[in-house]
This record gives sequence, structure tokens and C-alpha cells, in this order.
Amino acid sequence: MKVHAWAEKIDRIVFKIMYGFSLAAAVALILIAVLATVDSLGTAIFSQSVPNGTDWVTYLNIPVVFLSMGFIQVERGNTVVDLLSNKFPKAVQKGIKIFGYALGAFLCAFLCKCEFSLMMDKLNSATRSSSAGNAFLVWPFAAIIAIGYLTVAVAFLWSVFREIWIAPERRMGALPVQEAALPPQVAEAAKNGKEEE
Repeated sequence: MKVHAWAEKIDRIVFKIMYGFSLAAAVALILIAVLATVDSLGTAIFSQSVPNGTDWVTYLNIPVVFLSMGFIQVERGNTVVDLLSNKFPKAVQKGIKIFGYALGAFLCAFLCKCEFSLMMDKLNSATRSSSAGNAFLVWPFAAIIAIGYLTVAVAFLWSVFREIWIAPERRMGALPVQEAALPPQVAEAAKNGKEEE
């Protein structure tokens, strides 16, 4: 496969953007752990819980899931049933992957549009997390779901281009490839690529 330096540069940029979203998901996960701990200790020791602590923990799970999905796609890729797909010729395997990525991009873009409409409904109606007086607005969390679907759609779309322009061993986040299993030209290109970086 021909080396496309421009595609590899874009691959690094897409990878870093998705990694940034996954870091935001990690921050939300840390906040969940801190809130749950403080809420439990406050209830046990001081008989006072964090205001809306359960709601915050519930809603913070949204960024944990939806902001990490794009990174998971570009870092590891979606699940492939190797037992079946390895029986097909290489060109058919590639065609199935490209079709699957394109379908995933379309579905996630559609879900993003639907979630954006739901977010606008929550924004216009000022929907809150509960009926409590100190409940918070939930539309930002609906926006996070829409952003999450958008990042996955972009990740799937970029995966289509990766299949065409970037060899698996040169992709950002690609799993290590055994050099012995590669043809000599590809192994040499992979080795040269590692030395350049």
C-alpha cells in the first residue's frame, strides 16, 4: 500500500481530537467517583448528602460514555467477527469494512440529528433533573449526547478513509502488527515509518 503522508498527518490530528474528548470523559468519571464518595461519607458521618448528588452521578455517566466512543473507534476500531471475515478474500474483507464504517457514520449522524432535536426541546422547555428546587437543567447533557454521536460519525467516516489511504500498521492507535507476518516491503515501510517518528 502506498504511503500517503498527508493522510497520516490528518490521522494524527483526528486521533488527538478524539483523545481530547476521551480525556473529558475521564474527568467526568473522576467527578463521579469523587461525588459518590463525598455523598456516601457525608451521609454516613454528617447525615448530610450532596444536593442532587444522585442526579449528578446519573447525568455525569452521559459524558463518560458518549465522549469516549469516538476515541474507541479510532483507537481500536469496531468489533470484527474474525472467524467469519477471515474466510473472505482480502478485497471482500476491505469492502465489508468500508460498508460497515459508512453505515455506522450514517446511523450516528442520524442519531446526532435526532438528539439535537431532543436537546432543543429540553432547552425550550427548561427541563430540569428533578422536581427539587435546586435541580439543574439537563439540556447540556443532551448536547453532550449529540456531540458524542457526532464524534463517532466522524470517527466512522475517517475509518473509511483510513481503509483506503493508510496501511493498518501506520494508523494512529492501531494494534501492533507482527513484522514476521507482513510481506517484506510492508515490514520495511513500517520500520522506516517508526524510525521517522
